[in-house]
Amino acid sequence: MDPKQRVAKIGAHLAPRSTLDLRFSLNQALRGEDIQITGTVTEDYAEILTPAALHFVAQLARNFESTRIALLNNRERRQQEIKAGKLPDFLPQTANVRNSSWKVAPPPAEVQDRRVEITGPATRKMIINALNSGANCYMADLEDANSPTWANNIESQINLRDAVLGVISWKSPDGKEYKLNEKTAVLMSDLADGTW
Repeated sequence: MDPKQRVAKIGAHLAPRSTLDLRFSLNQALRGEDIQITGTVTEDYAEILTPAALHFVAQLARNFESTRIALLNNRERRQQEIKAGKLPDFLPQTANVRNSSWKVAPPPAEVQDRRVEITGPATRKMIINALNSGANCYMADLEDANSPTWANNIESQINLRDAVLGVISWKSPDGKEYKLNEKTAVLMSDLADGTW
């Protein structure tokens, strides 16, 4: 299916409804998942926050929450050790990795030349300008260059989806239109979320 048709089809099943109705519908679909959406859910947001995607997030949380909490507690303990003067060192249980002979696979051809790379937030205008800049790569930064508000996080996902599909565009308040060139930089993304 053509990417433009896919984007149109994603939203086609959503009749215009209030954001409260969309949030209520999502929360109804998530009953029993221990997830509740409290932020605004627009029709665009609902294309990203599908029940299937949120079920997946719920499954991740169920599977890894205890590990996440243990890692956070370990990080606190480790910080106290460092403050007390204990220097960082390698874990003894990883000695076999460090002492063995191994190498990683080469990077994909698309990212072997990263002499010129731009990094920035995943806003529509920034993505378009960076991909059109002539740089080899653009890394959409969803961590350091992003204020992790509800709107920024969801809109960044919408923007990245549209960029991957090649249908991203933006019109400035003064009427200037932005769209992707035929040849663009390679899109990469830093999806780490330091708030977790």
